This record gives sequence, structure tokens and C-alpha cells, in this order.
Amino acid sequence: MSVLLNGGHRIVSAMGPSFTLERGGKYVVCEIRPAGGMRGTPETTSTCHRLN
Repeated sequence: MSVLLNGGHRIVSAMGPSFTLERGGKYVVCEIRPAGGMRGTPETTSTCHRLN
């Protein structure tokens, strides 16, 4: 998600751990996974998917 934001995408909506990003009419949905939790990961990660 940070690469997308640094590349010019902007957050257009947020709900809980999910964010919708937009750039030039193209939309991406990202989910943030905080460090720790059930997986015990050492850092926060995100997964993003293009919508169009």
C-alpha cells in the first residue's frame, strides 16, 4: 500500500482495516494486517487488489 500511496494514489475511503485508493480513475482495495495477532508477524503488512 505504501508503494501505491508514494506513487500518486490517494485514499478515497476507509473502513476498519480496508482502504480504497484511486489514481486516474483506477481503483485499488487494500487490507492492512497489523503486526502480531494470530500470525505473530513482526511488522504490519498490506494486501492490495485492483478493481478496474
